[in-house]
Order: sequence, then structure tokens, then C-alpha cells
Amino acid sequence: MKVSVKSSSRSLRGIAAGAVALLAMWAWPTVAHHSTAVFDNTQVVRIEGTITQFRWINPHASIKLEGTAEGWPDGLWTVEMTAPNVLINQGWKRTSIKNGDHVVVFVNPLREAFTLDDGSQGGLYVGIILADGSTLGRVDGGGEGSDQ
Repeated sequence: MKVSVKSSSRSLRGIAAGAVALLAMWAWPTVAHHSTAVFDNTQVVRIEGTITQFRWINPHASIKLEGTAEGWPDGLWTVEMTAPNVLINQGWKRTSIKNGDHVVVFVNPLREAFTLDDGSQGGLYVGIILADGSTLGRVDGGGEGSDQ
């Protein structure tokens, strides 16, 4: 039996192309995951306010609250958090906060002062003082948030 070098070469190219495609599909979630570089981890803003939304979803949980923060406009804040499975390891539960709770949230603010599409200010979660006075995360005014 005679094997053609041309057909063998084409087969290898097909296998290589398939392997590259599989690798790209496997790696895409990592590439697509965004960085926290838009947040200023040298600043921590203390926001006192009322929870208007708490989303316990992947890839990031999030909080919306109507609040006040010294040196920032009063109003709606959107706080990005890490994944629920990481938050669970930090002591969070799906029921840790609910709409209407009065809380104090600590965030790293967005580096650029602009409002999000819904008119809110944005921040990356650092810590929270819950309605019952208990705390999660860092609430001493220091630290940097993480989405990991």
C-alpha cells in the first residue's frame, strides 16, 4: 500500500487545526474574563445606604444600593463582587442581605469618574457592615477588592 505524502500532510494539518480550535474553545472563558484594572485599589469608599438589589449569580454576584459616600455624589451605586462560591468561603450566604437592608459597603471605586448606563457609580466590593452589625470582608477602610 502506497501512502501519498500530500494526503498525509493534509491529514496532519486537519488534526492540528482541530486541536487548535478545541484549545481556543477551552481557553475562551479565561480570555473573556475581565480584569479589575478599571477599579482604583488605592482608594476605599465607604457607602452608607439601602440595598435595592442583590444578585447571587455567576460569574459575579452584585449589589445595588441607594447611598451616600463622602466626596461622591449621593445616589445609586453598583458594586461588583466575586463569584458566589468564593463569597461562601468568605462567610456569605444567599440570604446575607436583602432589599431594604440598611448597610455600609466598602468599595474600590472606578478609576475614572463616570456613571454607568443606569446612572449609578461603580465599585468593587471590599467589605460590608450588615444590618445586624456583623461584618463580612474588610471594613477598616483599607484593602482592595477582588473578583477572584
